[in-house]
Amino acid sequence: MMIKKYSLFVFITVTLFSYSQEINFQKNDNSTATELLVVQKLNKSGDSLILESEKLKIRQVDILNDNYFETIKIDSIKTKIGLNKLPVGNYVIQARIKKHWIVMYFEKTKDLAKGLNIIDNKNNTKLNLVSIETKDLKNDSINSKQNLYKKNTMYWVVYETNSPFSTTKTMSLKYPEEIDDLIAKIKLDVKSKSGENNKLLVYEVYNTSEFMNMQLKNRLYYKNTKSDYFNVIPLYSSEN
Repeated sequence: MMIKKYSLFVFITVTLFSYSQEINFQKNDNSTATELLVVQKLNKSGDSLILESEKLKIRQVDILNDNYFETIKIDSIKTKIGLNKLPVGNYVIQARIKKHWIVMYFEKTKDLAKGLNIIDNKNNTKLNLVSIETKDLKNDSINSKQNLYKKNTMYWVVYETNSPFSTTKTMSLKYPEEIDDLIAKIKLDVKSKSGENNKLLVYEVYNTSEFMNMQLKNRLYYKNTKSDYFNVIPLYSSEN
């Protein structure tokens, strides 16, 4: 069902690859897909996805499941995408080349090393691998937001990172206890030269299943001005 909603051209013949105990990756072996995307594989350590086209640029890559959505702008014939920050779960990966969507899958069965990967897609080099400590800022965030977030409520979080090399928008459901860490992180980001254009939005979700159903149909659903399933006014916006 999810693939039908997202794909213009779906190629579903796949081969299963296992890399260590963390990742099970399914590449797309359809002849049309392999002509467009000649490299589909994980790196040796199994913490990054390597994609490469022979001639045509990969425009973007989507990584998604029922609780998570991430769009990465590529505009290059090759890219290396870090997977270590993703939660455990099953994922659909979609790479767009011209009007074609090439669909792959992977299952993450346990957490890899924590960190933030920033990739230069043009040169295929890793620019930074950092585990960010936010302990000091977290206390300030908790004090200012402790009455804002409700227990037993889920929140839709949109986190956008912008650098000279790429733009990544990560959208996912989060628990209340995760929000303060994200606020602390964005406060740290915007004080730095590399993260000054990063953005964070947090929305309260009233009906998780119905909200995700609508969000999977339309990736911009969270921007609606009216909804019965979530509060259309952000509870937190880094731009305010």
